Amino acid sequence: MTVPEVYYYDFSGDSRSLSDLRPFLSPERYDQCAGMKNETAALRSAYGFLLVRLALRQKFGFAEMPSFTLNKHGKPFLANRPDIFFNISHSGKSVVCAVSDIPVGVDIQDIRHLSLNVGRKFLTDDELAMVTGLEPAALDRELCRIWCIKESYGKMTGKGFGEGFCSVCAEKLVREKRAFVSFYKGFFISLCV
Repeated sequence: MTVPEVYYYDFSGDSRSLSDLRPFLSPERYDQCAGMKNETAALRSAYGFLLVRLALRQKFGFAEMPSFTLNKHGKPFLANRPDIFFNISHSGKSVVCAVSDIPVGVDIQDIRHLSLNVGRKFLTDDELAMVTGLEPAALDRELCRIWCIKESYGKMTGKGFGEGFCSVCAEKLVREKRAFVSFYKGFFISLCV
């Protein structure tokens, strides 16, 4: 396959509750979702899991969901299939996942206000110079786009924010075709390979 597949689901119009999804979740996954802070968070997690399950079935022929394990940074992977990679992200009532036979990371990010001071925590010096002076709406959009790219990169490597985002250039990842970003239904979605 080598080209990752990306799946998206918006559950804002879906009236099912977590208990309605219980038959499709493992007991452990259901308990994990049920223990979350609110119903929306629980549904995001459940739908993310179900999206991965669908993707693995469609792309790799999985009849049952294999067992997950975590790497040392907490990134889940398939215990018995180290040749298959997946990643999940969610924002609001939207979830996205990517599956591939190469390492992959995906992130979905709505546009929200981020101050330049927050941006300094993840921007390279060149990125900081590029966004300094932007009007507030353009600044928010650009900071969220850059964050989305870097987050997908950190999820691909499995290190997350520990990757040291101030040393990762989002535009370089895009130029090298290691990251792909699009704007869809009010969200940035970035895929990193």
